[in-house]
Amino acid sequence: MRLKKPKVIHQETILLEARPDQVKAFILTAERILDYYPSGIDCGDIETGRSFFCRGKSGVSLLELEESQSDNNTCVLKVTTSLKAKPPYTAEKIRDAVFFTMYEDWKVEPHGTGSKLTKTWRDLEKHQLRFMPLQLIVRRSAKEESAKLKNAWEKAAQSSIAES
Repeated sequence: MRLKKPKVIHQETILLEARPDQVKAFILTAERILDYYPSGIDCGDIETGRSFFCRGKSGVSLLELEESQSDNNTCVLKVTTSLKAKPPYTAEKIRDAVFFTMYEDWKVEPHGTGSKLTKTWRDLEKHQLRFMPLQLIVRRSAKEESAKLKNAWEKAAQSSIAES
């Protein structure tokens, strides 16, 4: 059986002044994703440590841990985005009104006193508005997210150290 090669949309490497364990925890924390989510409004857990939602001005995304694709260094999230789902948000409501799905691979490695995060956006599948240039939109958004993520996560990492 031949495995399907991933269709990479974009990849970014971000050096963070945050320990790898902190970064790995942030990946599965709705509030940390909302730190950089496009036009973010609110977020919440659906299943703590496994799935959550983030809502922006133009829609809501369900982010779900894909355990079968993840390992100690890489966390894989399936992102299901809806333009029409209404609160209260559930995984089923968002999936039933899906606009597109994609995967985000978060590879975390130690780097000096911090971490090297390599984030890959891949395997986008449109379910509506098939002629919309969604790969271009995702790529542009991804480039804008990295600086916001770096600033917010380094601040959160320092705050959690100060609280310890």
